[in-house]
Amino acid sequence: MINDAIKPGKACLLHGMAERLGTDVTTAVNSGDISATELSEMISRCERCSKHDPCILWLLEHQGTQKAAPDYCLNTQELNYLRVAQSGEAAG
Repeated sequence: MINDAIKPGKACLLHGMAERLGTDVTTAVNSGDISATELSEMISRCERCSKHDPCILWLLEHQGTQKAAPDYCLNTQELNYLRVAQSGEAAG
């Protein structure tokens, strides 16, 4: 089960971006698609990002499931992996 220290309030932008891409990082940890350490690294990248304001605006302007994260998202690769893993799509 996911640790309470890694809840949406701790990394709201990461969870929002994951939702827009049709994935859920909490579910990914609980199902074993990624480890709690990998999620912690994703949260750290998000927290270190210098694009928080543009990210907030992007999330507000892009409701519903999106095909891609903005170019500046530091977790794009991981989120794309999770989208494929959680949807059952074939990679590639």
